Amino acid sequence: MTTPAAHLPFPQPHLAAWRRAAPACGCVLLVVLAVAHLDPGIDLTRPLERGAALRMLVLNAFPVFTAFALVLALTRRLLLSSWLVLGGVIALYSANSAKLGSLQTPLLPADLRFLAEPGPALRLFSNYLHVDVVHVLLVVAALAATGVLLRERRLAALAGWRAPMLGGVALVAGLSLVVGTSMWRHVYRSAERHFQPWALAESSIRTGLIGSLLVYHWQMGGGDVPAADRDAARALLDARAPELRAVLVAARAPVDLPDIVVVQSESLFDPARMRGILSGRYLAQLQRLARTARSGNLVVPTFAGGTIRTEFETLTGAPLSSLGGIQYPWLELDRDQYPGLVRVLGGHGYRTTAIHPNAAAFWNRARAYPALGFDRFIDSESFPKDRIVGLFTSDAALTDRVLGELDDDGPPQFVFAISMENHGPFDWRPGLDADRLAALPMPEALDVGDRVWLGNYLYLLDDADHELGRLADALVQRKRRTLLLFYGDHLPDLGPVYQRLGFDDAHDAHEQPVPWLLVDSTDRHPRQLDTRAWMLPALLLDAAGIDDDAYLRVLSSLARDPDFNPDDPATAAGITAMARLHLRGELAPLMAETVGPDSLSADVQVETAVR
Repeated sequence: MTTPAAHLPFPQPHLAAWRRAAPACGCVLLVVLAVAHLDPGIDLTRPLERGAALRMLVLNAFPVFTAFALVLALTRRLLLSSWLVLGGVIALYSANSAKLGSLQTPLLPADLRFLAEPGPALRLFSNYLHVDVVHVLLVVAALAATGVLLRERRLAALAGWRAPMLGGVALVAGLSLVVGTSMWRHVYRSAERHFQPWALAESSIRTGLIGSLLVYHWQMGGGDVPAADRDAARALLDARAPELRAVLVAARAPVDLPDIVVVQSESLFDPARMRGILSGRYLAQLQRLARTARSGNLVVPTFAGGTIRTEFETLTGAPLSSLGGIQYPWLELDRDQYPGLVRVLGGHGYRTTAIHPNAAAFWNRARAYPALGFDRFIDSESFPKDRIVGLFTSDAALTDRVLGELDDDGPPQFVFAISMENHGPFDWRPGLDADRLAALPMPEALDVGDRVWLGNYLYLLDDADHELGRLADALVQRKRRTLLLFYGDHLPDLGPVYQRLGFDDAHDAHEQPVPWLLVDSTDRHPRQLDTRAWMLPALLLDAAGIDDDAYLRVLSSLARDPDFNPDDPATAAGITAMARLHLRGELAPLMAETVGPDSLSADVQVETAVR
């Protein structure tokens, strides 16, 4: 008697195969659900957008699948592989969430480069972690679970040649994804279409975090300055050719070169810009010095972090925006030499020294500073470990080191110093003087938690301001003429304080400037000028009487023009194009063509060095 087809039992071999595959399918589904849940750009709850959300989910999950397959091939343990990959996914999205919360910028490929030298990054970022008993227990539990899963039985299905084949396929797929082969560029074309390097936070929502990381790497990871729009640069130079010719022809031959000290002060801004903060209570030394110096507000290219962005603009004279979306120049650009302030001064016989009490490897400064032309780089290894205030080396220790580097005899000296004491986080700070903290006036609108953030910052701001006064007073007393350029690199990350108080001008925190100051020990005439970080080197060289770099002289002439508007679209396009030509060593021919041959010799010298 035969059994009807509808009632035939499921073939035993097929049933066994499904049973073996079910755990793997469950693990894959778990990874997909984790990406769908953690990625803020993927929302499967909206019926009209579900198809687009599913596509985005697949595009963001596939790189995770390749990592999962590779780990599975290496371990042949299904649960362990799932556990490790899920841990990596959670860590990735947690880091992205933390960065968005503090800096309003998503995770970028350059952030992952810290993994190559994790020591300096861990020492800094560990200060942002709040470890309590619960977190310790979670870490212990995770380690215990990993230990248990290491005893998992290896998959028989991956015995022999199968594991190497799976690993090989995963490796090829992963490498081709990183390289961005034409096949993958076609697959991810929708993500590339929605990616905008000038709006990174929005792009990560439209493409998903992992998709945006891939596309950013493909589009911005070339390691070089983008090509310039020569027509835009020519239009800017042609429009200003008469005054530029007059400036270039009148170039002075420097006689007595001053010593130059530049201090980039960590997280320094005027808190009186916030509502409820007493005007005049903070930055008293800066305000005193401004009465006999050049000073004003400074627009910087970053907020609450990303110090190297302001650093890049000051040292090269190029707007960060001219790099076409690159956010971490010293990490993302692959250049052996940069033109700019340091090379111009080095060409005049200056001894050039950079000082920063942090690890030399951080932000890739160990490579970038020699490329900029610095003779020496003094990092945290040269600072005593007992000169700590709160979490980092004190501004007082930095001032002592700067003054110790300056001699009244010998060649002129350029010292570029970056402070560290006032680096975040500000929600906790060990070892501060409780009486000083309690004496700080606080706006009534702040609650207890907000006052901790603001109080720690104001305490350290007072230290920075005091050291500015001490440094300036010491430099004014020197026998040799000395210039001191001092400015903040960005606003601090004050968490909820900005939202609670707001600003007197009603603008957002991202739109607030920082102060800048240029003290000349032999010139006591005050001048007010609001400017941008990329114009500082031109203003500094102008004060020093060094004007044989054509690009920086153009910037100097623009800075003196009361009608100059860097936000005008045509002007901005021209400056971007000029900056790219400057960085690529291609500006001299265009200068000679538009402004005249008198501009050629200076740039040829600089650009020859760059090449």
